[in-house]
Amino acid sequence: MKTEPRKAGTESPDEAWYRRFKQTTFPPQDIIRVVGKLHAAERHDENVALMMAAITLGQSQPWMYDVLPLSMKLAGRPQHEIERALTSRIDFTTTNVESLLHSAARMSVLDGKELALELYQQAAWIDPTHPIPYAMAMNLARKAKDVDATEWACAGILTHVWTKDFQKRHNAARDAAADTVQELFKAEKMDRLKTFKAAIAQAERRDLHIMVEWSGNGDLDLRIKEPLGTACSVVQPKTASGGLHIHDGFGPRQENCYEEYICVEAASGAYEIQIEYVDGDIVSKRCVVTIVSHVGSSSKRVSRHVLTLDGPVATMPFNFENGRRKELGPKPQKQPSAHGATRLTRQEIVARVRRGQPPGAMQVAGQAGAGQARAGQGATPGAGFRLPAGAFTAGVGFTPVIGFINEGVSLTANAVVSADRRFVRISVAPFFNTLREIQTFSFQGGGTAPQGGGGVPQGGGAGQ
Repeated sequence: MKTEPRKAGTESPDEAWYRRFKQTTFPPQDIIRVVGKLHAAERHDENVALMMAAITLGQSQPWMYDVLPLSMKLAGRPQHEIERALTSRIDFTTTNVESLLHSAARMSVLDGKELALELYQQAAWIDPTHPIPYAMAMNLARKAKDVDATEWACAGILTHVWTKDFQKRHNAARDAAADTVQELFKAEKMDRLKTFKAAIAQAERRDLHIMVEWSGNGDLDLRIKEPLGTACSVVQPKTASGGLHIHDGFGPRQENCYEEYICVEAASGAYEIQIEYVDGDIVSKRCVVTIVSHVGSSSKRVSRHVLTLDGPVATMPFNFENGRRKELGPKPQKQPSAHGATRLTRQEIVARVRRGQPPGAMQVAGQAGAGQARAGQGATPGAGFRLPAGAFTAGVGFTPVIGFINEGVSLTANAVVSADRRFVRISVAPFFNTLREIQTFSFQGGGTAPQGGGGVPQGGGAGQ
């Protein structure tokens, strides 16, 4: 493949590269080599023409959708052409959040900040709980002094983002909101200032906040039964009723001896707090339950209760009124157990280890590592999770499913002849499919250890 595709003085770069790609299918490595040479020679217009021709005539490669906008920028192409090249990678994947985020990040680098903000908002509309769209949009909005986008991003973080580092993200949103308030005040935009502060105050509202605290080296688990028929716990940290189990604590460090539950928009009705004793020593066998309702409103109420742990599970019912939620939201996706086995509670894991039995399905949804670590703390010192000789261990297996994907152009036609045989109605359905990228990955399958010892066989492979 040569870097000089034109007939001297007769063709433009666009015409020349289109002709070459129409006549020949080039090996991918040859295209990469020529693009590199043209870039080194600063012939960016020809690079743009080459990649456009390759994409148009079905010889595209995944990297082209990232390199093409950069070459257009270097060639001085109009901004709308660069943005079109960036969005071309997501034209048929508009429900893919990761693709939207990738394209938005590219746009922000190539001066397409307004379109990047739109893509971040689209990604947040698809998945409101994804933290990245709000965080990235907030940075862009602050740089652009866009009050509307700043309001949307800050309110989105304060309402929807409850990742492990949510406090850091919430503080950043509050700082950005405070800076915007000062700017609006200095500009004497009092009406906009009022609506902005109202939106942030609304985002800070929490219908229900429950915290359980104790002292000692033990572990308690909090479970909330919600009036719409759902239950929030460490095993199910997010519910369709809006409940969020945001902290799972355990001893001996006092600052970690608490469990926390938040529901931004809670349903009215009867709730039940269940506190399960897992392991260790709890000072005085008591815990303190703090219930805060309608946080951020004039109806805020705080109540504290001392609960005695005189059994494996202590319960406390209470009623909540004037909740903002009227119906269930989308059902959170559950992570399936290995082999479809029932997940064990940490209390059952500890009991099995102490009896010298194999833990079996040891993973607890969302808390696998922490659960195993705490189970190890509660076991006999030095024993850990050592199993007796000849015991069978649980394993995870992966079975690849082989499928076929059609590539290219196909056409389906359906003809209907009228009763008098005078007319024929034809319905045509063309289908265009191009594999832009194939990612490979490896996997390992677990096995069982036979009696008398032996290794755990592992398998490997690749999927597409």
